[in-house]
This record gives sequence, C-alpha cells and structure tokens, in this order.
Amino acid sequence: MATSWFVDPELKPTAFTASYVCNNLSKHGETMAYASVDDVVYVDTTHTPYRTHKLPCAEKSAVHQVRFCTLKNLVVIVVASDNGIQIYDSTGEETLSEIALKDIVGGDVEGDYLYCQGICSVHMKEPRLVVGTSLGKLLVIGKEEEAKSGEGSRFEVCKTLTEHDEAICCVESSLDGTLLASSDMSGAILIRNPGDGFEVTHRIVSTGYPATSMTFMAENWLVAGFLTGCLRLYNPESFHLHAEVAAHTRAITALDAHNEFAVSVSEDTFMNIWEISSSKPGAAPRVKLVSSQPVPNDLLTGVVFVSTNNLLTAAYDSAHLKFWSPE
Repeated sequence: MATSWFVDPELKPTAFTASYVCNNLSKHGETMAYASVDDVVYVDTTHTPYRTHKLPCAEKSAVHQVRFCTLKNLVVIVVASDNGIQIYDSTGEETLSEIALKDIVGGDVEGDYLYCQGICSVHMKEPRLVVGTSLGKLLVIGKEEEAKSGEGSRFEVCKTLTEHDEAICCVESSLDGTLLASSDMSGAILIRNPGDGFEVTHRIVSTGYPATSMTFMAENWLVAGFLTGCLRLYNPESFHLHAEVAAHTRAITALDAHNEFAVSVSEDTFMNIWEISSSKPGAAPRVKLVSSQPVPNDLLTGVVFVSTNNLLTAAYDSAHLKFWSPE
C-alpha cells in the first residue's frame, strides 16, 4: 500500500455546502465552481479567505454538474441541470445563454425524468460544447456566428447525437480535440471523432456498471473510473482494455489528471494518486499507485490538481474545500 504524499489539509471555508453529484469540482486558473443543490457556487481562491458567490439563476432546478469550458479565447461556466443548460461568463456574474431541455427534445417524452449531465468542451477549428442528457442524447452546442467573444455571446444546439440507449453519465474530450468519449448508465462507452461529424469510431462494451468519471492522459490514453471502484486504462488506437486496477472499494466519484498523474476520489473516503507512464519511449504505460490518502468522514465528490503536488477536494454537505500540499 502506498503512503500519502500529504500533510493534514487546510480547510478553506466557502459558506455553501457541496451536493452529492459526481465530478463536483471544476477549476480554471485561480477559480473553482461546484454544485450546491439547485445553486452553483463560484470560488475565487486569490482572496484569503476564499471569496464566493452564487451564480444568478432565474429559474432554479437541481444541478447535476458544473464545469469551466474554453472555446478558443472565451471561457464559460456551463451548468447541467433538470431544466437544461445554462451558460455563464467566466466570472459567474452574467448569464450568456439558457437552453431548455424540453424545447430540444420536444413533447414526446412525457413521463421521463429529464435532466442534463456530463459536460466538456471540444477543441477544434470551430470549438463546441457537448452536454449529455437523461435520454441518452448528446447535445453539441456552438456559439452563434454573429456573437462576438464576451458580451452578448449566444449559444445554440447545432447537432444532436443519438447513439446511446440510456442516460449519459459523463463526457470527456482529448486535449487535442480529436476524440470525444461518452459513458451511459448501462456501462457502455462510445468514442467519437469530432472532426468527422462526431461519428462513432469505437464502442467499449458495457460491463453493466457505468463509468462515473473519465479523463484523457498524454497521447490520448483514456482513464475511466467506475461505479464498482475499478479504474481502467484504454489504448488510444483500438480502445481495448490495457490495464484494470481495483482502485477503490466503492464508487469512484471524480478523476483529474496532470502530466503523468491521475487522481481518483471515491465513496470509500480515499484519495489515490496514480502514475501512468512508460519506463522507456514507445513502451505502453503502466499504472502505479504512488499516494493513498484517507479522508475520514468525507464523502468525496470532487477533486482537482492545483499544481503537480497540490490538490483541492470537495465533499458532500461540507461548506469548505480541503487544500492538500506535500509533506
């Protein structure tokens, strides 16, 4: 068992508690955001104590995920909720666009529980946002041509992807924008090529348990964390399973990656750091546990790398973040 890199964490009060939803902490520069029931909390870490405020919302509903996304030079905060999709400027003070899910899916879904979950941005010539839905559809969202960066930016759904049969759990894109991965409640993972109309290029067969969080590493190796606590690494060429680790004893709730390291947090109250690297150029990577940190009494729901050795975690029903630094 690996020892921990870290000393006792610093508590960083935020005034508002975090929801129990997966991937519930997002970072851009010195700012963070997380879901708090039917609100989104914006955290500015440049102040001591951290300065926080709630995002403005005309019609509140349960928030399933919030994420900072970058579209070329425009940074936005995207919120996936029961109502649909809300897009804010990078300060969380101005609403740029609201997309009602009922307007997109039409009136033929009476009785279905509608919500959005799974958010990412795709870095391509015409960058896109992708948001998942409870109907298994992926909504591809672009900024309207006439809207300039910043004030008055408007967004619209420009494509709907329909290959999934069950509700979307999470979506993730590679840093180079050449791959989009999406997982659903059945455990299926689909890999798409954004440059070719988001056509499905690979299907990772369902294991019966969903991937709750995913992240791409260097050279587009895909890491997926599952409801079972397993961590799986997939080959970027064939997307065959390359390695599987019994990473946690309960569901993995969030992942993040930085250089050759990936961090996983789980309902089992552990934060584990994995080194995913090759021993020599051209060789396939190995997965090695390099730090294992118990976080007693915390139902961890979010984690982000602040730097190579520093992290922040969010936990359900806690009105603070924890800042972790090395011994």
